[in-house]
Amino acid sequence: MNKEIFVELRNVRKVFGEVVALDNVNFSVRKGEIRGLLGENGAGKSTLMNILYGLYKPDKGQIFIEGKEVKIRSPFDSIKLGIGMVHQVSTLVPEFTAVENIMLGTPEDKLTLPIKKESNRIKKMAEDLGFEFPLNVKARELPAGVKQKIEIVRALYRGAKLLILDEPTTSLVEAEFQQLLKSLKMLVKKGVTVIFITHKIREVMDACDSVTVLRRGKVQGTLEREKMSKESLVKLMFMEKEIKVNESALPKVELPEVEKSKEPVCVVKNIEVEASEKTPGLKNVSFEVYGGEIFGIASVSGNGEKELAEAMIKPSILKSGEILINRERVNGLSTLKVFSKGVFYTPEDRIKEGILPDGSIKENVLLGHHAEERFLKRNVFIDWEEVRNVSERVVKDYNVFTPNVEIAIRKLSGGNIQKVIIGRAFVNPIDFLVTHNPTSGLDISTVEFIFEKLVEIRSKGGAILWINEDLDELMILSDRIGVIHKGELKGIFNRDEFDKYKIGLLMIGG
Repeated sequence: MNKEIFVELRNVRKVFGEVVALDNVNFSVRKGEIRGLLGENGAGKSTLMNILYGLYKPDKGQIFIEGKEVKIRSPFDSIKLGIGMVHQVSTLVPEFTAVENIMLGTPEDKLTLPIKKESNRIKKMAEDLGFEFPLNVKARELPAGVKQKIEIVRALYRGAKLLILDEPTTSLVEAEFQQLLKSLKMLVKKGVTVIFITHKIREVMDACDSVTVLRRGKVQGTLEREKMSKESLVKLMFMEKEIKVNESALPKVELPEVEKSKEPVCVVKNIEVEASEKTPGLKNVSFEVYGGEIFGIASVSGNGEKELAEAMIKPSILKSGEILINRERVNGLSTLKVFSKGVFYTPEDRIKEGILPDGSIKENVLLGHHAEERFLKRNVFIDWEEVRNVSERVVKDYNVFTPNVEIAIRKLSGGNIQKVIIGRAFVNPIDFLVTHNPTSGLDISTVEFIFEKLVEIRSKGGAILWINEDLDELMILSDRIGVIHKGELKGIFNRDEFDKYKIGLLMIGG
C-alpha cells in the first residue's frame, strides 16, 4: 500500500458552547486507502470531517494536503483541493434531476458544456462504478440509496481525489451495502482515497484498510487491517465499559423468562390505511401484543411500516378496521388522548418527529407530559422546577452527555438525543410502547442501552410493538416477529421458529 500521506490534520480543537467536540486531534490518511473513522455517537467523527470539508472552522489546528499546509474556509475551498463529501442526509436539490444536481456547483466553464454530452459522460462515470440510476428524474422521486450514488458521482465529477462518506449505510439494505463496497474498491484502484465514517464495527472490518477510533473528541488509536478484531475495536471505542458482542457485532442482551398477560394489551383488527403514489398503505393487518412481550415487525423501508407506526398513535388515519388498547377502542382519538391510555411512541425520525430542535433538553423532556398534574402549578402553570428535576434525573439515569439541561437539544449527538427521547418515555410507567427503528444510526453502546430499556419495560409487564428494518436486532430481542411487505402482514413467527432466511425472504416478497 502507498505510504505517502494525502491529508493530515494536526492538533485540531473545536468547542461548541461548553461542549468540547474535538480535543487536539491528530489524524492522517495515506493515498489510495479506505480509512475508517469509528466511534460512538458524539465522538466527534462528523465534526472532524466537517472541518476538513470547510463546513466548520477549527478553533485551533492545521490542515495539510499532500504535505502542504492549506486554509479551508468553505466547501468551495475543499472542492478545489480535491475533497468531496457525501453527507448522512442528502444535499441534492429535490426539484433538480440527477444530471442537474451533479453539474450544479461546478466551474462556469463546465456549465456551458452541452448537457447531452455531459449526461453521457456522467452515465459512463456511474457505470464504471457499477452504479445505475435515471439521469433525468427529479431527486425528490428517488430513494435514499440512489441519491447517495448520485452524490458520489457528483464528488468525482468535481474532481475529488479524497472522498468522505458520512455514515453511508444508514439508509441502505444489505445488498446495497455490498454494492457500495465493490464501488469503493473500484475507486481506490483509480487512485481515490476514501474516509469512511461509521459507528458500526462490522462495516469497518468489511470495508476498511485501516481505522482510527475517536472517543469523546480524542483519538484512541489507529489500527491496520491485520490488527482489527471486534474485541480490539470495542475496547478502543468504549475503554472502561465492557460490552459483550455477538457474531453480528451487536450487544448480547439476556431476554429473561417473563409470563405474558392473559389478555392482549393491544389488539389490531383488519386495519387499512389508504395507499399513495409512494407508499402501499396497509391492507387488512391484524395482530395482538401482550403484556410482557416484545412483538417485532420486520419490514424493508417503504412497505407500510411507517403507516403502521403512525396508525398506532394517530388512529384517525385508518380507512377501516379498529385498534383496541386495554380493551378500549381508540379509533378517532387524538394522539394526546391515545398517550393518556398509557401508550408512548418513539418515532423513526428523532429530529423531525421526536424533538423541538431549538428547545432545551428540559423542554423536550416535558413534551407529551405538559398536561400532567405533576408538572403543573394550580393546574394551569408549568412547574419548571419539577421539569428541571425530572430532566436532570433523565440525564443522569440515561447517561446523556451534556453540560446541563438548559442546552438546546439539537447540540447533542444523535445517540444522546435518542436517550432523552427514551428517558422521556420512562417518566411514567408504560403500558404499551410503540417504537420505530429506535437504534437507527446509533453506536453499539447506545444500542445496548436501548436494548436494556426495552427488556426492562417487558420485565415490568409492558407491551412493546417494535418496528425495525434490522432483522438481526429483532431476532435478538423479540418474543415474536411479524413481517410486513407491501402493506400486508405476511406471517408471524414465534421465537422458537425464528429463521433468518425465511423471515428475510418474506421481507423482500419471496
